Amino acid sequence: MIILLAGDLHYNMQQFQWLEEQKDNYDCLCLTGDFISEKSDDLSMQVAWISDWIRGLDKQIFVCSGNHDCDDLAESNWLNDLNCSKICADNQTKRFGGITFGCIPYLGADFSVFADCDILVAHVPPFKTKTSQSVVGRVKKDWGDKNLYDALKKHLLRPRYLLCGHVEDPVATMDCLFGVEIVNPGTKHNSSVPNHEIIAIEN
Repeated sequence: MIILLAGDLHYNMQQFQWLEEQKDNYDCLCLTGDFISEKSDDLSMQVAWISDWIRGLDKQIFVCSGNHDCDDLAESNWLNDLNCSKICADNQTKRFGGITFGCIPYLGADFSVFADCDILVAHVPPFKTKTSQSVVGRVKKDWGDKNLYDALKKHLLRPRYLLCGHVEDPVATMDCLFGVEIVNPGTKHNSSVPNHEIIAIEN
């Protein structure tokens, strides 16, 4: 199985277009949240356009909400209202190609739902990984999710892969934590091609 991973698109239409142009080259698409851009005031227009794009992709897609998708005006529930058999969104799991995927929401995640998942899509990487850290000035800061770290440490979650975003310039795009491969491609806001990773998995 070939997975194309990207995130933090922030309503960059050129990046969405690139992902669509590549759809014959992958089996499924994983998008790790932050679809919305705070630079535009018309959030309802953004939600409508992104929703139409996701529905029209005609490819299996796994999506989770990010912090920019969950403010007072852009409730992340819109991801679960897309109602399409090829879309798996927040708090949902799906068996696809012999692999169980799960989509962890930015807010209110119940990790027990995802205990049997092979691949998890989550916006924020777990704490204490190179994928959750970036250098600000000369200081390394960790933006990771401590609850997700604890769930992995306690083996409440035991995926093969954890696909993330949020940290736009991570120290590294890949790391391993408690035997789990973690991937965060980072972000380039002004590029027509999103930062992305291609993950090949044997079923």
